[in-house]
Amino acid sequence: MPDPERRPPLLQQRPFRMLSFSRFCSRLAQNAINFGLVLLIVDETGKAFLSSLLVLALVVPSTVAGIAAGVAADHLPKRILVVAGDLARAAICGYVAWKGGGVAAYYLIAVGLSVSSQFAGSAEGAILPGVVRRHELARANAIGHAVTIAAQLAGFGALTPLALRVFDTPRILFAICGGLYVLAAGYGAAIGRVTSPERLEIGGRVEAPWWQAGWRQMRSDPAVMHAAVELTLIATTVIILGSLLPTYITDTLGLPIEVGAAVLIPGAAGMALGLRVAGFLAHRVPHGALSSAGFAAFVFLLAALAFVNPESEFLAGYGPFEWLNDVSLGDFDGGGVIAMMVVFPLGFAYAIVSVAAQTVLNDRVPLQLQGRVLATQGAMAALAASLPVLVAGGLSDLVGVTPVLALVAGATAVVAVANVRQPKTAAPGPPVIGGTWR
Repeated sequence: MPDPERRPPLLQQRPFRMLSFSRFCSRLAQNAINFGLVLLIVDETGKAFLSSLLVLALVVPSTVAGIAAGVAADHLPKRILVVAGDLARAAICGYVAWKGGGVAAYYLIAVGLSVSSQFAGSAEGAILPGVVRRHELARANAIGHAVTIAAQLAGFGALTPLALRVFDTPRILFAICGGLYVLAAGYGAAIGRVTSPERLEIGGRVEAPWWQAGWRQMRSDPAVMHAAVELTLIATTVIILGSLLPTYITDTLGLPIEVGAAVLIPGAAGMALGLRVAGFLAHRVPHGALSSAGFAAFVFLLAALAFVNPESEFLAGYGPFEWLNDVSLGDFDGGGVIAMMVVFPLGFAYAIVSVAAQTVLNDRVPLQLQGRVLATQGAMAALAASLPVLVAGGLSDLVGVTPVLALVAGATAVVAVANVRQPKTAAPGPPVIGGTWR
């Protein structure tokens, strides 16, 4: 007699496979548009501060629209929200492909896409624990991050450069991305009914206004709060880094932006490796030890990324690294080589921290509060990044991107240490029976 608990691998389970396809298509479009908007702003203004302002326009809507989207994800059919969010983004892309845009319009487009993305993204996050078993969450999160990496590679490295540099028109980019959003909506509709026979939970209600429910739930469990702060910190750092990348590529590496983006691709390979082992480690290494080691490596490597040119000159003075002096492919030199070497483990460290922390949230938060908690964590990241991303952009215009990256690494280290020192023992909760909340 077959074992009723035996299930096929995750990607052979139709609901999870359709969710993954939907995420890939929507994230491919979103990454391509985000990168395209940055390139368009930089081309027309040449100011790092204005590219930082664009990043802000992409993340700030998470503070209000994100929390509202989280409430919607907990109360409305999640598939409908995914499909509606994707179709709304497709409509925005179609309008831009038809009418075109300018600098002011690009900021409005960023806000509109960001708001609609909150509803689709919150629903996708809330769907996940409903379509996989609890013991599969770490693996599912690792696959989800791998999907995101693949979408980033395809968007940054292929779709955006092809549309903007080969066809030389943003309308082509928005037309393609609109089609991808329609395809994502189709996959979202194909997820099917969302059920969770393993996690039928009692409780999980928080007596609080809708905008506070996620925060109250997070504060009620110190382990969840600790993981949320980790995700917020690393997301904030990545947002700031993203706003500085165009200036870093042109000023520090001395490369055209589209070429410099390819130099950073090994970071995606590092993430892929990290995701491969993150699920395994998340169930075998204490979360505190795993996240502390990941953050320590991430901060050290971020600082190393800031000083790739001095590091190249220093290492080239030693016999085994003399070949760094001989690297000269156009504007690509030893500094570019060091950058490629640094971003690989940087991506690995990012993946380890992200998967470990995300699994804690999925595992410990009741299903009926997943949307609000995940949306609240996203709002935390947006708020935390709002002022720093503008300050970082302004400072990089004044003093250069290298000292700003070093400052970001130092600030990240300070906050990470403070978070590690906070108590992480979970507050008493409902009894655990058979590995699930009952």
